[in-house]
Amino acid sequence: MNAIRTAVLATLCLATQALAAEPPSIVGQWKSTQCEVRPGGNGQKFYVKRDFTYTKDNSRGILYFYADDTCDEAKKVSRVVFTSPYVVRHARIDQDGPTKGAHPAHFIFTTLKITPYAEGFTQYLNSAAPGTCGTKKWEAGKEQDVTDTNGCSAVFSFNQCPWELDVVKVVGNELFFGARPAEGGCNPDAKHLPSELQVPLKRVK
Repeated sequence: MNAIRTAVLATLCLATQALAAEPPSIVGQWKSTQCEVRPGGNGQKFYVKRDFTYTKDNSRGILYFYADDTCDEAKKVSRVVFTSPYVVRHARIDQDGPTKGAHPAHFIFTTLKITPYAEGFTQYLNSAAPGTCGTKKWEAGKEQDVTDTNGCSAVFSFNQCPWELDVVKVVGNELFFGARPAEGGCNPDAKHLPSELQVPLKRVK
């Protein structure tokens, strides 16, 4: 893992622990209950299902991307698996709106694996500049770890998104995260803290 990101995480954890008496727990496994739409740059839309698992301070996220809003398994485009240490702050958001009662949370991306399924997406990954999206030629159905190339420049780069500031809100067996940026990418700091929420994930464990 990049030494700078490691140092940032250590500082972040210490600062948060000093301020957080009892931050809300998101420990468990949470899954999408429907096909979800995510915004991308240049007006693009992505169709996705999420499967997130959290321990006390680490997370593993699996994102399945599909060709359209049916999220038909026969139209699966790719799978993305990432791990991310995280901390949830104790302070609640008090401003009126969808995120009222949510808690800011910091995530730092440490590993990333991609599996292309569709031939077109496989070719797209192979079009990335050498050394910026894995170290091997991409093949449909075969997973590749792109951590050592700082992610994948064609999909998600640690150079552009080494960490993210998001919001989390737990309501019963539902877990809400902040809405994704309209232009794609990530929420790097408090200036970009989401003011809307995504559709919730449901607890399965």
